[in-house]
Amino acid sequence: MKQIETKTAKTIKHKEENLVSKGVKFLKEVKIETKKITWPQRKQILLSALMIMFFSLLIGGYLGLLDVIYNVLISFLMK
Repeated sequence: MKQIETKTAKTIKHKEENLVSKGVKFLKEVKIETKKITWPQRKQILLSALMIMFFSLLIGGYLGLLDVIYNVLISFLMK
């Protein structure tokens, strides 16, 4: 019985070490990959942010206009 418990404990310990080594390997690979990142220039980030704001306002205005039109239409039909 003691042999089985020892074998099980060794297996669990081996699995834990294997899990730890996989985690360490993963973190090392992440570090290597993050060194390969090329960040965009400040001008490009600013231009992209402005484009996103512009289109968000445009779409928001369009949806707001549709909302007003549908509210007026439904109010007219309910009378």
